[in-house]
Amino acid sequence: MRKKALYGLCCWILVGLLLTPALPAAGYQELSLDQALEMGLAANYAIKRAKLTWENARLNYEKNKAVQPLTGSRSSELQLELNMLQAEENYRRTKDQALLAIARQYLEVLKTEQERTWRRKQLEREEMTLRLLEQQVAQGYETRLALIQQENKYHNARQELKTLEDNYDLLAQELAVAIGWQAGVPVPRLKPVNTALTWELSEDDCLNIALTNSRSLRVAGLEVDLAQLALDRAKIGAILPVELQELENNLALATLRRDETRWELENSVRQQYRALTRLAENLTLNENHLATVRENFAKVQQQHKVGLLKEVDRLAAEAELLQAEYQMLTAVTNYQLKKWEFQQLLGLDLEV
Repeated sequence: MRKKALYGLCCWILVGLLLTPALPAAGYQELSLDQALEMGLAANYAIKRAKLTWENARLNYEKNKAVQPLTGSRSSELQLELNMLQAEENYRRTKDQALLAIARQYLEVLKTEQERTWRRKQLEREEMTLRLLEQQVAQGYETRLALIQQENKYHNARQELKTLEDNYDLLAQELAVAIGWQAGVPVPRLKPVNTALTWELSEDDCLNIALTNSRSLRVAGLEVDLAQLALDRAKIGAILPVELQELENNLALATLRRDETRWELENSVRQQYRALTRLAENLTLNENHLATVRENFAKVQQQHKVGLLKEVDRLAAEAELLQAEYQMLTAVTNYQLKKWEFQQLLGLDLEV
C-alpha cells in the first residue's frame, strides 16, 4: 500500500510539473512595454515592501475606526488616516519611480538598437568607399592622403559601432534585471512603443486632475486639521500662553506647507504641460523630416536600379534614412518620457 501511495504521489507531482506554466522568459517571442512593466511590478522588492506597509496602515485604520465610537477621538482618527495616506503615497511614489525607470530603460534599448542599425549601415558605406579608394590609388586616380583620410573614417566608424554594441548589451542586461527576467536567457526583441499624439486635455483640465488626485495635498490638508484640533483642545483646558503660541505657530506652519504644496503642484503642472507641448511639436517636425528622407531614398533606389547611381551612393542614402529614423525615435523617446512623467504628476497610471 505504501508503494502504491508513493507511486500515486509521484504521478501527481509529474502531472503538476507538466501543467505548470513555463517561466516568462520561455514564453515571449517579442516583449511589449506593457509586459515589461507588468513583470517589473511583480519583481520589484521595494514596491512589494511599500505595498505591504500601506496595507498594514490601511488595516490599522479600519480596525481602529471600528472601535472609534467607544474608545477613540477625532484627533486619533485623523492621525490614523494620515498614516494610511502617507503609506499609500509612499507606495505610489515607489511604484511610479520604478515603472518610469523601466520605461526609460525600455526606450533606451529601442533607441540604441536603432542607432546600431544606422551605425552598421554607415560602417558598410565607409568600408565600400575605402575599397573603391584603394583601387583608385592603385590605378593612380587618387592620392595616398585621400586613402589615409578614408581609413581613419572607417576605423572611427568601426570603433563607434563597437562601443555602441557594448552599450546595447549593457542596457539590455540592466532591463532584464529590472523586470526580473530569467537569468541566462536573452531578452527577446522589444516591440515599438505607441507614437500617436493622443494627449488632448487642456492645461486647466490637467491642473484640476492633479489637484483632485494629489495625495501630497491631502496629506498637507490632514496636517492642518490635526494642528487645528490640537489648538482647539488646548484652548478648552488650562494652558500657558507660551504653549498656546506654539500651537498657533504649528497651525500656521501646517497651513503654509499646504499652501506651498498646492502652489508647487500648480506650477509643476503648468511647466510640464508646456514642455510636453513643445516636445509634441518637435515630434511632428521629425515626422515631416522623416517622410521627406524616405521619399528621397525611394528616388535614389530608383536611380540606382536603372544604373544612374553607384552602390556606394545608395548606401549613403540608406544610412541617411536610418539616421533620420534614429532621430525620430529619439524624439519619440523624449516625448514619451515627458508624457509619462506628466501622467504621474497628475496622479494617473502610465498610458502605454
